[in-house]
Amino acid sequence: MNDWKKAIGRCFGLNDRAFAEHPSDLNDAFDLLTQLRDKRVLWFEFEPELRLHLKRMPKLDTEQQVRRVRTFIEPWLY
Repeated sequence: MNDWKKAIGRCFGLNDRAFAEHPSDLNDAFDLLTQLRDKRVLWFEFEPELRLHLKRMPKLDTEQQVRRVRTFIEPWLY
């Protein structure tokens, strides 16, 4: 498994499970972005892994979280 796949879960809060809402989660999101860029991962490669992670958190609005992550990450990918 790629390290960036493991890093996805660290970007979500412990209580609200929202993406990069807490400063430490935001730092983890920047770390994830760095890993994705270093590995030249494209959005179409990343999104299925993100959705797989979100599927494990049924109380979240998956589409809302995907939009939030996409806004943060996709513009910076190659």
